[in-house]
Amino acid sequence: MKIKFLYIMALLMLSISCNEKSVQLNDIFLECYDSKYQKEGVEIKTIINDYEKLLVKDGILKDNSGKSYLEVYQKIASNKNFRIQSRRFMEFDPLFKVDNETKMAIFKCEVDMTELAQQQDSKWHKVFGKTKSQEIKENPELMYQTMVESLSKDDLNSYYFKLKMFNLFDMVNVQAFVE
Repeated sequence: MKIKFLYIMALLMLSISCNEKSVQLNDIFLECYDSKYQKEGVEIKTIINDYEKLLVKDGILKDNSGKSYLEVYQKIASNKNFRIQSRRFMEFDPLFKVDNETKMAIFKCEVDMTELAQQQDSKWHKVFGKTKSQEIKENPELMYQTMVESLSKDDLNSYYFKLKMFNLFDMVNVQAFVE
């Protein structure tokens, strides 16, 4: 009877864990960005892939791996004078080309999805919670450490992660200081 009970409990735990799929970064991307942009006739994945190729060609990224993005992030975090010399993502980003209703829908969706992710998985609480922390603003190296410790290879290679990194790269782009 004891073995039968343990077997049933194990099956129950397995089925519960399979049903409670954690929100992943590409879930946020697909729900909030891809679906909204497709309604506007925009292929955001193609835009991200093309911009990524430009960054590789310009020598900003070594390759299209998440590790390469983290290396650039670490340079940004550790050297306040670090600048990126490439065309800005803003030039490609459809967010600046869609109507305000679509922008608001994307923003609201992203907020809702990141809050859900934080509730479901402590990993996301660490990552998304840190981005709002004063400690991170004063020491961006801590965010780098959090990302290295918390994000999987799949997370680092997600479209959402890359999109957010492009936004960060724009902040240290040489063109941003020229205009």
